[in-house]
Amino acid sequence: MLCKCAIMFGRTHDRLFSTFPTHSSCRCVAPFPTGNHNPGPRNVNLNNETLRLWVVRWSGIAWLAIALGTVVAASAQSRLAIGPYVQNVGKRNATICWATVSGEVTVSSSELTNAPFREYQMHTVPLRGLKPATTYTYTVTGDAGEDGRCTFTTVPEGEHAFTFAVISDTQNRGNAAHRPLIEQIRAIQPDLLFNVGDLVADGRNLGDWEEFFRVEGELLRNVPLYAVLGNHDRAATLYFQFFVLPGNERYYSFNRGTTHFVVLDSPGPYPPEDNQAITPAARAWFQEQREQYWREQIQWLQDDLAGHPDAKYIFVFLHHPLYSVKRERVKASRALCDRFGGLFQAHAVTAVFSGHDHHYHHAVAGGVHFVGGGAAGGKARPIDDHHPETVKSASVESFMRVEVGLNEAKVWVTDVAGNTVDEFVLMPRQEAAPTSP
Repeated sequence: MLCKCAIMFGRTHDRLFSTFPTHSSCRCVAPFPTGNHNPGPRNVNLNNETLRLWVVRWSGIAWLAIALGTVVAASAQSRLAIGPYVQNVGKRNATICWATVSGEVTVSSSELTNAPFREYQMHTVPLRGLKPATTYTYTVTGDAGEDGRCTFTTVPEGEHAFTFAVISDTQNRGNAAHRPLIEQIRAIQPDLLFNVGDLVADGRNLGDWEEFFRVEGELLRNVPLYAVLGNHDRAATLYFQFFVLPGNERYYSFNRGTTHFVVLDSPGPYPPEDNQAITPAARAWFQEQREQYWREQIQWLQDDLAGHPDAKYIFVFLHHPLYSVKRERVKASRALCDRFGGLFQAHAVTAVFSGHDHHYHHAVAGGVHFVGGGAAGGKARPIDDHHPETVKSASVESFMRVEVGLNEAKVWVTDVAGNTVDEFVLMPRQEAAPTSP
């Protein structure tokens, strides 16, 4: 079991975990600051959201300072292994994350030769009292990145133009598509990035997450990633250890300017592992809990969409598609469409982005665009079905770039070679004509 230890100034955590999660031991690391935890001068007024200098020190491991648009985060002796990267950037807040190696053992056998098993400590530092539309620089001691310095820009007030990118099914396949697509996204430098699920091949395997951050690490130093649960992620503890997301972190929403973003959990809760001794009664109880989870998520979605009638654009992200052109998955996609499709149309959702099928598919139904991203790591799969709602489909590995303007949003779909697969325009909801269910 892994833990999260809250300390002063909100959500600041040290989290300890092993590269072999099923045998990892958990212990809290300094749940409250000790000793001289506030070195240096400071002038803090969080109620008025102004801050000249804020320094926090905990457990002798790391410290954080914010001063006049500059953030400095440093670790002491532990070796930095993952990150740093920025999460959950708002108008006046952001979170800096990184992991250090706290221990390592090598294991050998007839099948293994000095295989390393590492114990990581996760550092999650929330920043508060920032200024809107401000670029901040932060550094972490021991960072071996391109220049050891990272930046992020807080969200401006009011309506503004911005860009986001969408990828899916990055998984682990020798990086034949993952790395070149990430390099293209780095060249664009979007304001935020969405990964619509299956970030790794097995969310319980820390080695998969290490490879994920090796590929995306340089991008995520400056661009916040909003993750979406996929079936391969398995709602694993590691997923929630690495990412700091809004709400309950499984399904959530947030605003940027006049745009509303909604993230859903289409896989839902996972049953107990098959190798555990679970009785039929326990499995029946789990199924009921799963149905309750779906009822709660759908009610939350209905309330959330109803609460944003004036949003110029509403973008929804979930892993499984509502319209599939892979024959063996059509039945499941129709069931998901029955679950969510009516709500999307009734509330004039602009576009729904998904993954899972490992190819590109663009459909329009009831005024809503349904866009299935081509795999950004998992191998592209053939298309063997068609729907009257289909606008375009292609068996390619790709990513999507969305430029949200004041009068329209433009979408480009680009493959690994940099070729344009599709492009189209999304109009503001006030100009849309949705069909009620």
